[in-house]
Amino acid sequence: MRRRFIPIAILLAATAWPGAATAGERTTAGVRYDVSFKGVTIAKGSLSVILADDAYSVKVDMKPTGFASLLTASKVDAEVKGHLGETGLSPSSYRLVSVDPGETTKVSMRLADHSVASLSARPPLDPAPDRVDVVAGHKRGILDPISAAVLPIRRTGAEPDLKEACNRQLPVFDGWSRYQVDLAPKGEIRLRTPSYDGKAFQCSARWTPIAGHRANSESVAYLARNQGLEAAFVAVGDDVFVPVSISIETPHGVLSVQATDIKLRGVRLAAAE
Repeated sequence: MRRRFIPIAILLAATAWPGAATAGERTTAGVRYDVSFKGVTIAKGSLSVILADDAYSVKVDMKPTGFASLLTASKVDAEVKGHLGETGLSPSSYRLVSVDPGETTKVSMRLADHSVASLSARPPLDPAPDRVDVVAGHKRGILDPISAAVLPIRRTGAEPDLKEACNRQLPVFDGWSRYQVDLAPKGEIRLRTPSYDGKAFQCSARWTPIAGHRANSESVAYLARNQGLEAAFVAVGDDVFVPVSISIETPHGVLSVQATDIKLRGVRLAAAE
């Protein structure tokens, strides 16, 4: 089912680009990406993060490009808002609209204390005898897919390090299914773009289905045992890491998302009197 892979797309693809800083903003980040499959670019996007005092907002949108635009009209537009505190990101609202030929997918979710307060997800999951039911407990102690991709910095020294960036367990609920992404340190790489030249932290990733999936699905089993999942992040100021690349091995080739440019602003501005 295509909806299972929507979270993968929105983790690293968006089209908003940060504008001029305003009073009260302390951190903004904008990342532009190329999405490719087997070396062929199929989509473009960017990631926009705004952190103002204790609030955060992330906007996401992905569009096909080149030859891929002749084959699909798939577009993803998503946004999350919430609060940033000592314990990390706490989302309060999440929305998603994904448009494909013949199908529009929508999620509207409100959250409180990392639990789902209200939810509309359309279309619903197809009924199946091997479908693992989503129960109330699966909607507690969770992050939305976008908040799960923007990692809060938990400093253990003067600067973030590889272990601090990549030692994570991310509990995600996307509106239909509950799953977990485990990150582990892999190495440091140098990222060079027209606007950024610096360190990125590379993590290996494992995906574990918990509920909402079909227990007998071959695609679910493949993704769960896939050891060819990687992601890399850069630090944005003192607050969060943002994703700059992802690589997923599939039975037919490698799906890759790579930052083509990244712009950061991390200076706290005083509010106007």
